[in-house]
Amino acid sequence: MIDRLDLPVTATQTSTRIIETLIELDGAGVTDIANALDRSKSSVHNHLETLTGLGFVVKDDYEYRVSLRFLQIGSYARSQYPIYTAGESEVDQLSTASGCSTGIAVLEGDSVVCLYHRPDLDTETPRVTAGDRLPLHCTAAGKAILAALSEARRDELLAGYTFDAGIEQSHSSRAELEAELQTIQTRGLAVDREEWYPDQRGIAAVVRGVDGEIQGAIYLLTDTERLSGKRFQQDLPGLVISSANKIRNTLRNP
Repeated sequence: MIDRLDLPVTATQTSTRIIETLIELDGAGVTDIANALDRSKSSVHNHLETLTGLGFVVKDDYEYRVSLRFLQIGSYARSQYPIYTAGESEVDQLSTASGCSTGIAVLEGDSVVCLYHRPDLDTETPRVTAGDRLPLHCTAAGKAILAALSEARRDELLAGYTFDAGIEQSHSSRAELEAELQTIQTRGLAVDREEWYPDQRGIAAVVRGVDGEIQGAIYLLTDTERLSGKRFQQDLPGLVISSANKIRNTLRNP
């Protein structure tokens, strides 16, 4: 990923940071945004007015928020991935069958991104939503995709990679991660054993397309106490692999 300091157009960077801040603050006024970004209020105001005029931001009294224009853009961006159309209903069925939160993740650039997420009925605040970037080394989806990549592509992604996300028991070095990736390649299944969050486990399998190219990964997540023993070792892995195969067949026979 290019460092933001090396990007050529600073005005675009500022507008992007303002949009990100609006999301983080769940809407905000000029002063709050200026303080958060350490920018002058006049500069922030000019950017906000431009973004409002272009339809990317809306203003309610003295507070700004991002507009539904991003829904249109996001819907279009998601539709560019065949696995979304082929896998959305299967993700829903996997959630119903397993009682777990489920979803699809894809590799975009150097990030694994959640393309679609279906929370289980007992989840009040999902830890994953569509558009979230998932850590490569401590999530089942991230590891499943990494294991399926060519060695050269994996080298690109892990060159200079920092193992910051996750908890203490997650991988802290490339050597540790590579050892698990070999196991994933053999099993065809990746597992997160409370590596991202201390009370959550996950399972994922990669999905390949017509020519064997990686389309993404289907995953499930649930509380540790609900995902243990035989259910974690046998029942749910079988459901995930079955769902991955069904999506693959749909991709090959649309």
